Amino acid sequence: MRKLTFPLAWSLFLDDIASSHYRLLQMTQAIMMVFIITLTLASESVQNHLSLNMANLLGADAVISTFGALPDSHIEQLKAQSNAFIFTQSIKTTLTYKERWQSVTLKAVGNSYPLKGQLQVSDALDQAPYPPLSPPTPGTLWIDSRLASSLGVDVGERLSISRLSLVVSHIVQHEPDRLLEGHNVDMRALLHKDDFNKLGFSDDNIEYRYQMNANDAQLKRIVAYQNSTLLSTQLRHRNGEHPLALFWQRTENFIGLASVLLLFMASIAIFQISRLQIKKEQFFAAVCMSVGASRTQGFYISLVKWVLHLLLLFPVVLIVATLSHWALVSWLSDSLASLHWKPNIATTVFSFIGCALLVALFQLPVWLSLKHASVRQLVFNLPTKKRSFLSVLCTLVAITFVTFSYSDNGLLTTMVLGSMASCIFLIAIVSWLSLALGETITKRYSGLIPFTTFMMRKRLVSKSTQIMGVGLCAFLLLFTLMLLRDLGNTMHSYNRQFDGNLVISQANEKQMDSVMQWANEHDAQLRQRKPFVYATLTRINQQRLDDFATRPSESLATFKQAIRLHWTDNLPANNKVISGQWWSDDAQQWQQVSVEQEVLTDLGLNIGDVLTFAIAGRAVEFTIAASHAYIPGAGSMTFWVQMPASAMSHIVAPYYVMASLEVSEANLASLGILYKQHPSLRMISIREMTQRFDDTLALVTQIISGFALIIVCLACIVIVSSVLTYEQRERKKNSVIMSFGLPRRLCLTLNLIEWVITGSIAAFGAMFGTWLAGVLIYQSQFSMTYQPDFGWLATALCIIVLTVVLIGYLASKRSLSSTIRELLTD
Repeated sequence: MRKLTFPLAWSLFLDDIASSHYRLLQMTQAIMMVFIITLTLASESVQNHLSLNMANLLGADAVISTFGALPDSHIEQLKAQSNAFIFTQSIKTTLTYKERWQSVTLKAVGNSYPLKGQLQVSDALDQAPYPPLSPPTPGTLWIDSRLASSLGVDVGERLSISRLSLVVSHIVQHEPDRLLEGHNVDMRALLHKDDFNKLGFSDDNIEYRYQMNANDAQLKRIVAYQNSTLLSTQLRHRNGEHPLALFWQRTENFIGLASVLLLFMASIAIFQISRLQIKKEQFFAAVCMSVGASRTQGFYISLVKWVLHLLLLFPVVLIVATLSHWALVSWLSDSLASLHWKPNIATTVFSFIGCALLVALFQLPVWLSLKHASVRQLVFNLPTKKRSFLSVLCTLVAITFVTFSYSDNGLLTTMVLGSMASCIFLIAIVSWLSLALGETITKRYSGLIPFTTFMMRKRLVSKSTQIMGVGLCAFLLLFTLMLLRDLGNTMHSYNRQFDGNLVISQANEKQMDSVMQWANEHDAQLRQRKPFVYATLTRINQQRLDDFATRPSESLATFKQAIRLHWTDNLPANNKVISGQWWSDDAQQWQQVSVEQEVLTDLGLNIGDVLTFAIAGRAVEFTIAASHAYIPGAGSMTFWVQMPASAMSHIVAPYYVMASLEVSEANLASLGILYKQHPSLRMISIREMTQRFDDTLALVTQIISGFALIIVCLACIVIVSSVLTYEQRERKKNSVIMSFGLPRRLCLTLNLIEWVITGSIAAFGAMFGTWLAGVLIYQSQFSMTYQPDFGWLATALCIIVLTVVLIGYLASKRSLSSTIRELLTD
């Protein structure tokens, strides 16, 4: 028998290829593998790009950045540990030209700039770049091409910054030290330090970047000095991590977490098909045992056959994943200029092996079912034992593994998976209740609908599984498309209602006085006004931030920069206390803070933990006394960390104000008055915010569209697999109906009614799940109340039902071709 293991496995393999249910299984596994392998290859390409980018765009061997100048003693220490040393200064400001203005990042450089690399400039927008002989000289300004186009300015013309007028002498095409800008897309301008100092900007608003060339030994000493003394600064060096590394890792985690949804859908199809597989495998094992083979030999044959199926999948998955990788890299190259496609067979093979282990987990219930195969079962045609519990358990293990591997936001992950679970639970309850009530109400009557509900009720478990599969697919499709569609409208209407159409993100007291004077003159309404100081989190429970929080998250990435620390005694109207206790108005203990609940979850913080902030160069410790969360209805201006007002009597630091106003469209054009008086005033209109959001939305739409396409494919597979699973029963039902002399078209009508009921219940559950996900995620992630478009929802409902009916009918055509002879044969 052992000699026949491979020939028998090969024969069964050829037989499986000819069966429709196995082709569906192969298609499901191929889609899942292509998605995971493409993600892995793209991640490797981006990581390689970031390593190359790190070497080319750092501008030095090490760069320390901080807001406000370092004391002279620290600068002398850094100079002593380096072979060459320079610094640049930059600030976000506004340039004006005639009646136009544009927010830019203005960078001041000295005569020794750049330390490493080469500047590239041109004398006009349409001319070729070349390296200049020296950096900008006093009285001149270099601007990038986008800024020149935005303001409509040419080389030789003058631009104004406050009261200083500078001549545009060159167009900047390349800066060798742009690495720390990350994915920042601000427009840029360069000028000489002497001109920059004439502008009189507040030092705490200026970002200093100290650039150093150093050998490996010096670099280690710089890193040690920064870790021990300059905790509120940021250090990047040639041997360190790229600034975009965490950003890309979070992006990869998000896509990987989305694969949980695809994995869940694929598991539904595999679960349905495995019922047919178990029956077939047990039948063959019983046949082998009837001729003297052991149960173990039957298992070996099944294992070899499974390996043959994997070998068949490998070239298909390899080709499709490689093409998908090439397409994805080509698309990403628009944002990452030096990103190039390069095939990697080794990574592909290792990824395929990992996917094969995941597929083996789904195959495990089939193999374990062979333990229950027996000759008695073959002779007496006994029903096979179902391994539903084991199949569900394997699915949950796989989903749990992927979730914990990719999740970097526990709250968001819980909400997404909770919405899925709620959707499944609702569909199960509605399907059971509707079918049970439908049969109870209509059992006294005759007709097609009462008969259909009766038949569906008799197959309650199978129909519920089918409805849940279809409903989950519809939920995921609505979740990815409808929420994306509603996001822009919801953001605009909510922000305009509570925040006005002009947001001031940073203004000092003098600037705010000018803003209020301008608002009174132009009949603008102040909506919100909240003070804050800038603070950098350096330690948690006396541990460095990087040592305490090791998992990448949005909170960690934000806390590595200076955050806005707000002070207030009264709980803001748009916040609620989740845990702990808010302080009173006359709080004597000022070293306490309330932290946003999501931040606590992301960073693993607890009430009572000690946070050390660097504020204006001084370390200040706070104890977490409470956690708060955002509630809609009183504006979206909220803060991650808040402290008592009494703390400001102990903190010596410049403070700023965030505010929002409602300004008429006509008066928005006169904002240039404020920009000329205060070029460092940071304002943004809702129109500009909407444009930025639309640009981001367009990018996300492309990703979501590809993701939705995969969902549609898997949804079709789920429907078809559910039909194939119960095809034999359907054929028997249709044969019985025709044996009473009823026409075949009656079977078609019953089938269509059944699919309409299935699609309606599934669509209802999907719509509820989408609404629940919208309510939870909009409030938590976007600080807004979700306002669904019910007209669009109704349209989606009709489309889902019609699609389910059409696919269900096409998949059921073979069962509708049954005959009375087949009934007699059975």
